[in-house]
Amino acid sequence: MAVPLAFAMMLDKEILVPPSPELMGCFGVALLAKRKQADGLLEEQAVDIDALLNREIGYERVFTCQACDNRCPIQVLNVNDHKYMFGGRCNKYTNMRKQVKDVPIFDYVAKRQQLLFEEYAAPAALDSPLPSRRDYVIGIPRAFSVHTLYPLYSWFFHELGIKTFLSTEVAHAGVARAESTYCFPAEIAHGAVQDCLDKGADYVFLPHFRDMPSYEETVHANFCPITQSLPYYIEKAFPDVDKKRFLSTVVSFKFGEAKALELFTVMTERLGIGVEETKAAFEKALAKQQAYFAAIKKLGEEALADARTADRPVIAVLGRPYNAFTPEANMGIPRKFTTRGYSIVPFDILPFDDEKIFPNMYWYYGQQDVKVSNLLKKEDNIYVTYITNFSCAPDSFILHYLKWAMGQKPFLVLELDSHSADAGVDTRVEAFLDIIDGYRAKKDSIEAERYSNGWRFAYGDGEDLRIENDKTGEKVLVRGNKRVKVLLSSMGAISTEYIGAAVRQLGINAEALPVATSKTIQIARAHASGKECVPSHLVLGGALEFIFSEKYRKDELYLLFVPITTGPCRTGQYFVYYENLFKDLRLENVVIFILSADNSYTELGPNFAKEMWRGFVLSDYLKDIQTALKATAVDPAKALVEYEKSWRRVMDAVEHEPKRIWKELEQVAKDVKKIPLKRRVVDCPRVLIVGEIYVRRDDFAVGELTDLMSERGIVVKVSGIAEWIHYLDFVREYAYKKLISLEKPAKRLFSKAYRDLKKLEIEEWWKHSIEKQVLAILGPTGLIPETPHDMHLIMEYTQKHFVNLELNSEIAVSTGVAATAMEHGYSGIVNISPFACLIGRVIEGLFTPWARERNYPTLSVEVDGNLLPPNIVNKLNIFMVNVLRFKGNNDLSGLIDAKPNGDTEHPTRRFTPPAKSSVTEHEDAEDTGESRPVEVVLSTEH
Repeated sequence: MAVPLAFAMMLDKEILVPPSPELMGCFGVALLAKRKQADGLLEEQAVDIDALLNREIGYERVFTCQACDNRCPIQVLNVNDHKYMFGGRCNKYTNMRKQVKDVPIFDYVAKRQQLLFEEYAAPAALDSPLPSRRDYVIGIPRAFSVHTLYPLYSWFFHELGIKTFLSTEVAHAGVARAESTYCFPAEIAHGAVQDCLDKGADYVFLPHFRDMPSYEETVHANFCPITQSLPYYIEKAFPDVDKKRFLSTVVSFKFGEAKALELFTVMTERLGIGVEETKAAFEKALAKQQAYFAAIKKLGEEALADARTADRPVIAVLGRPYNAFTPEANMGIPRKFTTRGYSIVPFDILPFDDEKIFPNMYWYYGQQDVKVSNLLKKEDNIYVTYITNFSCAPDSFILHYLKWAMGQKPFLVLELDSHSADAGVDTRVEAFLDIIDGYRAKKDSIEAERYSNGWRFAYGDGEDLRIENDKTGEKVLVRGNKRVKVLLSSMGAISTEYIGAAVRQLGINAEALPVATSKTIQIARAHASGKECVPSHLVLGGALEFIFSEKYRKDELYLLFVPITTGPCRTGQYFVYYENLFKDLRLENVVIFILSADNSYTELGPNFAKEMWRGFVLSDYLKDIQTALKATAVDPAKALVEYEKSWRRVMDAVEHEPKRIWKELEQVAKDVKKIPLKRRVVDCPRVLIVGEIYVRRDDFAVGELTDLMSERGIVVKVSGIAEWIHYLDFVREYAYKKLISLEKPAKRLFSKAYRDLKKLEIEEWWKHSIEKQVLAILGPTGLIPETPHDMHLIMEYTQKHFVNLELNSEIAVSTGVAATAMEHGYSGIVNISPFACLIGRVIEGLFTPWARERNYPTLSVEVDGNLLPPNIVNKLNIFMVNVLRFKGNNDLSGLIDAKPNGDTEHPTRRFTPPAKSSVTEHEDAEDTGESRPVEVVLSTEH
């Protein structure tokens, strides 16, 4: 009974438990049989229960089915002298048992695969009769972009006279090498790389699949970080393989074909191939790829016409080509439909280009899937099956969009990983087909129009900030209007309070929402699927807490502020999700208000941008002092209370008298110096927290982690918001320089990109001047841990050790700043991220092996809105031992003894190891002075 009680508590809803829950499946089958009998699909027959119970089943033999590449084992069973064949991923042998007659079907998934890997692919086999101009062989793992761009890759190498081969196996030894818990397609990629190496490839081709031409004018079309990061985490997972054998290039069409060619040229230079030869090969390969795209579009028109006239419903398979259409990933799902007599169509061949979708869809396959969803909603004879994988971050939002697109029309979602069982998939396929039958028999052709309150936020066009109603034409000004209130989601008390005060100073009614609690998460999850990341739940829960409270008024208009990105992680999908969820909740007066990372959040003009930047800098340094006091103050609890009184006076100055800010900041420094300390920051080991920006800055998400380390005298530095803005500026600078390089030399100094670059340089100079001014005031407190801030230096570490700068993501900045910090005096790195965050997992896969090679203490932590579980606390315990050893502190008694002397003990966690624990220290390397990490052995034996 614990499980339903937990659900009832978490969801605040009544949970019904039937008296015999184990029989629910039986009742379902009985109800289904009753319905089919009523519809004339079943005939009555007598059944002898005793005969059924006494029936013996004999196992005769097992053979391998050769019908497709899955090679399923089939068991031959003997039941009452009748032979039955059982097993297999598809319905082939079930049809034989049931004597199902063949019905006309078409399989456009198979046709697509034939076009991709045969008709439009170059002769790539090792035994090709064509001559090779070069004496090495390149293995191409069947993973990710290969399932879209194989004609491009195969013809490119073919034209260069290089023999290639595709991997054919997913070698378990490769899967086991993964340094993080990636998604199923990434596991397959590891196994495919191992297969290429096992088959003797001289090189393994690992493309960084960055972007493709977008279907949308307002946003680009990139790929998720795990897809993009393939060459970087594979290199870390195979440290024993010479890095030169991994052949990588960035595949990017965002800036046109000329820039894409330039990136391929970087790769061929490593092989000693000249520019002209590369250009000729690329142009031929690109022409073949375009021919393939044209062919599948023609095939899609044919498939749509066939589907409209088919006698039975047609199944459209959505997802991604590398999980929906390939047998190593899709568990034979297409054949599960075709062997049941249902035709199938792959999503990416259909004519969906002109379909409208939700804004800011920056994932290439996401654009395709959502457009196809809107197309198929209108098709009466086509039904959607969406193949996804556990922990797929994009799909945690795309599946919502699919639901909103389909409305009442049924669709099937199959979530797979390497442990998925065929039986469960078969059951869901059968149920889906039954649901389709029921829907077609009783569907109502009239769909209710989705609710919309008509309000939207607007700025620019010569008018001040305003909210406009598309239904009534009403315009409501924001500035100086008490009827309008901006809701600022908590991203740490200090930073949120500062931004709230700054916004109010500009004449805008704003309220900083409080730091989240466990209740915040519960409220959000009652309205979410649970697959979304924790930051989206924290923002949603904070807003809903306010909306469901006594503060909410129907005569006011609320602007919920949501910062966005344009990929590759899912932050940029929050506002789309909230807007549509609020429609479902029929909220009449709530509007989403967004600012974009692409503009470094400067859309509201220079004055707001300047104040926001100053707020980020001050809150970062004030946060540093706050966390340092936890570890260094004689009485941390009292120190934090006094410190909060001090920094809140700064907020008062921000709102009412901005000129007084610097004086109040000086007073903060004076107040802090009066706080008694038991140790200095410079004498303490320092740990840097990097990772996903929201959870690392949110007091609720990161608080327990910082508290536990602070109790042990470890000073924690949380990477700041200002660091993220500096990185965004670096990305803008990088893009401007790229655009300038595409101009003819004579025009470069007169181009718009050059002018934008110079403006950015002035902006960056000003930002650094503010940082220096704040640090000059607060630095003398001695409570701000010194950390490298030069973004160009950080990016040098990133490019040297981790990823290409073409990967625009927190992955790039977090790995770079972590490495820079460890090389400049830090004693450990914590990578924090939401549960199943693709950013956090790639950072782990890249940084952990790098740190391990150097004996640098590191820990990756995923948070889900709950207290840290015991296994994470144990890992943190070990990590802290290593941090103290790395710093040279040999007194580890505080970590083993659960009685901290004089320190404030954490209210919910103690560091008592399990029964039988031992700490085994490596001896110091006396000849070099090197300190090595301590090994902590934890056992659960009794």
